[in-house]
Amino acid sequence: MAPPAKLLIVDDHQVFAEGLEAVFRAEPDFEPVAAITDPDQVVSAVMKHQPDAVIMDVHLGDVSGIDLTALLTSQPSPPVVVVLTAYSDAATAMSAIRAGAMGFVSKEGPAEHIVTAVRAAMLGGTWFPAGLLGVVVSATRSPVSEPLGQLFGQLTEREREVLRLMVSGLDRKGIAARLYRSPDTVKTHIRNIAAKLGTQSATEAVAVALSAGIRPELARGRPRGVSPPPRRRAGGHLRDLVA
Repeated sequence: MAPPAKLLIVDDHQVFAEGLEAVFRAEPDFEPVAAITDPDQVVSAVMKHQPDAVIMDVHLGDVSGIDLTALLTSQPSPPVVVVLTAYSDAATAMSAIRAGAMGFVSKEGPAEHIVTAVRAAMLGGTWFPAGLLGVVVSATRSPVSEPLGQLFGQLTEREREVLRLMVSGLDRKGIAARLYRSPDTVKTHIRNIAAKLGTQSATEAVAVALSAGIRPELARGRPRGVSPPPRRRAGGHLRDLVA
């Protein structure tokens, strides 16, 4: 059995940060290592604890959580970052994606959403609030500098297959099981796909694919032999953590 994932929580509201820490302590696959309220301590905390994942609030006083996300994800062995925000708008979501975030969760949603988002990020997937992905897709179309046909023409047949599975909603582990490849091999394919499409993340690559009319290869659900992460009720609403 894999050891629990080490988790760092960054939010300048102390009661909220501690409440979120308590939510994750109830999850056997996570080990919260610290709840940071001072943004100036984030980098040193990451160096000290070497977390697998970071939950990052967007607004940390005068400091931007998006800028901190970009700083963390630019490191040689970065943690996965899930951005937590009170503002579920496309502009903030796109900023988070371009900074390297693997998830984007509203504080207005249920607490289980943040648990689901971090689990997805740990598996190489992404998570966005319902209804926001379509807006993100539209916002992603403009940065593509070459005709989409030329961009997709650069992909190998295997990379196209991986991209179709990404559009279908499979995470890296699910794609690996479907293609009988290792997760590390799939990770390399995803990195190459993002580079060839001129995007900064797997999420942006999926958005570009959707805007180009690429549709899911699979029906809803997972391929045989691939099970979703165990569902546990995190309980309550995120905003109730400060009550």
